[in-house]
Amino acid sequence: MFQGETGEKLPLMSNNFEEPAKASSARPRDPGTRIFLGFLGFIAAMYAVILVYHTTNPPEALAEKGGLLEQCRQICMQYGLVSTGHIRNDAEAYLQAAQKRRLTEGLSVVLAESTFVPETSQSNALLEKVAPNFSLPDVKGVSQELSQLGKDRPIVVVFYLGYGCSHCVAQLLALDKDQHYFRELDADIVAISSDTSEHTAEKYKEYGEFHFPVLADTDYAVSTQWGVYHPETEEKPEFMKHGTFVVDRSGKVIWAAVGNEPFLDNKTLLHVLAKSQGLLP
Repeated sequence: MFQGETGEKLPLMSNNFEEPAKASSARPRDPGTRIFLGFLGFIAAMYAVILVYHTTNPPEALAEKGGLLEQCRQICMQYGLVSTGHIRNDAEAYLQAAQKRRLTEGLSVVLAESTFVPETSQSNALLEKVAPNFSLPDVKGVSQELSQLGKDRPIVVVFYLGYGCSHCVAQLLALDKDQHYFRELDADIVAISSDTSEHTAEKYKEYGEFHFPVLADTDYAVSTQWGVYHPETEEKPEFMKHGTFVVDRSGKVIWAAVGNEPFLDNKTLLHVLAKSQGLLP
């Protein structure tokens, strides 16, 4: 109670407002709201798990644990890519996300850029040595030898993980698009994987072919010889890395890059080829 201006006692009104407020705050959430909030909590928890998982398991470690297919999946995830099931489209998406330089000028312009610094070769056991020869079947089953493919001509030798891996196919796609530059430098390209000739031929029918030899190293003998394939041991499962090698006219390996991702800097390869032939200042 409190006194009004006339002196009469008036009832206090605060309790009448507080009680409904308390009743409102105590009202349980409806089922739809609880389901929605629970869903948001689940998504947050999943993101936290993924973050911790990738922090504690870098792509290299995951690749070694899970083998070749896991390696491909993890590399694509780095760029936020999810497979659509269409290898060619997925390869294009990977190129858009990962390839830093796309060549659009003429070869003379590409080679004349004074500010461009090519990627240096990695250290490799094959450097400055005669490239190991091989004889492998192409998509038609015809045997192809390195000594004939690169006879008196420089050649780029690429090892990829197979046509089931979109980011692996992306390198072949990039080389195919830029092949006219390599032709101008009188250079050939050859790609090698463990896919059978029949499997690659089937993929060609589905997605289109590449315009350079793609060879089948089904037993990994050549991949092992070039140091990109590591067979299974007691400590580790089988593991293969991408390999890109430049072989000069004399048959000697003059440049190499081996790693978990394909080498997509074709401009560097063109500079290495041009320099080996005395075509750069």
